[in-house]
Amino acid sequence: MTILGQIKDLKEKFITTNELANDASKILRELKKGKVKVVLRYSDPVGVLIPYEDYKKLQSLETQHIMECKSCISAMKELKK
Repeated sequence: MTILGQIKDLKEKFITTNELANDASKILRELKKGKVKVVLRYSDPVGVLIPYEDYKKLQSLETQHIMECKSCISAMKELKK
């Protein structure tokens, strides 16, 4: 399964920095429900807010991929011998 496939809700909603400042509590509740928010500043995307659960999954996947890369490098070194 791909990294994106492991994150449950990729339906993103664009919000402005003003909305973020004015509706922080509402936005945090939506994050808790699994919503993803793309923050825009002057119509340019500057950041993404994702649920903490999804963030932890991404961290775990990064660690897993690092371990896989180390394993592959070790196997390649053994092949060179």
